[in-house]
Amino acid sequence: MVTMPVQQWRITQVREVSSPGEDAWLITYEPVDGDPSSGFASYVPKEAIEVRAAEYGLATVDEALDVILHAALLAPAHAAGELDMPAPGLLDVEAARAQVTEQLAICKERYGTITAAAAGAARAAKAADPLQVIRDQTRIDPIKTAAIRMEIDRFRLSNRE
Repeated sequence: MVTMPVQQWRITQVREVSSPGEDAWLITYEPVDGDPSSGFASYVPKEAIEVRAAEYGLATVDEALDVILHAALLAPAHAAGELDMPAPGLLDVEAARAQVTEQLAICKERYGTITAAAAGAARAAKAADPLQVIRDQTRIDPIKTAAIRMEIDRFRLSNRE
């Protein structure tokens, strides 16, 4: 069996999308090696960071970003049935964290890795990490996260039969 090298992606831009009823990030991915036209953008509601923290028992914005950024690379494998869809709403927080940790490892081994570092001349020009805007504007509120987790647990327990 011939294995293909894992695709490497670079986050090149993060744009804030705000309008009435919409508060999100538009995150642009480009291949490190390969055709730049194969890049894509991922739309991430700002609340997703705290929700992922609650779902998986994550404590930092960077942990939540790791899950969110790799989700775009895992989506085709989930859609094709190669990997089970994550089910944090059906699992206790420890099992949900174990599930996402395993899926991130599989993603980085088989499907792709992500870097936010600028490359080449852009790095020499002191280009900033495009994800820094998210880090600067996002805080994980432990009380809000606990309330979200409580609702997830309430859902999980109510669906036990």
